[in-house]
Amino acid sequence: MNSFAISTIIPTYNRAHLITRAINSVLSQMDPDDELIIVDDGSTDNTYDIVAKYGDRVKYIKTKNG
Repeated sequence: MNSFAISTIIPTYNRAHLITRAINSVLSQMDPDDELIIVDDGSTDNTYDIVAKYGDRVKYIKTKNG
């Protein structure tokens, strides 16, 4: 049986108050080889601080707000 990794992407913009719930939901459903990527569209709230608490379990990409 072949196994494969799944990548989940959560786009966000100024949703620090919701991001913990979204991240925890995805992490609870992930296999060890899966990845979670947060794409932050230039948030001005504390989204980065919350995501950073997850360390290497979550990849964080911040872009200029578009």
